[in-house]
Amino acid sequence: MIRYRNENTGDVVERENEDARLEGLANWERLRDDETPGPGRPEGVLSRPQASPGTAPTDPSSPRAQEQAKAEEQQEEAGDPPAKSASKGEWVEYALKRAVSDEERQEIPQLTKELLIAKYGGEEA
Repeated sequence: MIRYRNENTGDVVERENEDARLEGLANWERLRDDETPGPGRPEGVLSRPQASPGTAPTDPSSPRAQEQAKAEEQQEEAGDPPAKSASKGEWVEYALKRAVSDEERQEIPQLTKELLIAKYGGEEA
């Protein structure tokens, strides 16, 4: 009886005769008669950390993570939006605090009060 062990999963199979397919696969090894198979060593996709579909782990020290943290902090500092009845000037001031880019800041003064409310929140404060 010939035994083969999958290095990735640790599975062991027995064959009456030599199996050309298993002999040719890199992750299968032929065991000696007296050899005790060891545990598998997962490699590739099975050994990678799993994340939810559509998400990727972000390194906290990466520039993208630092930008995101800065934007979140900026949103917190801006506080709650003004009341819908507040003046356009108050909405412009609030929107400027929430803006994340210079391009966005340049656009804010030209927006109507209704657009500022729609874009930056319209909950009654």
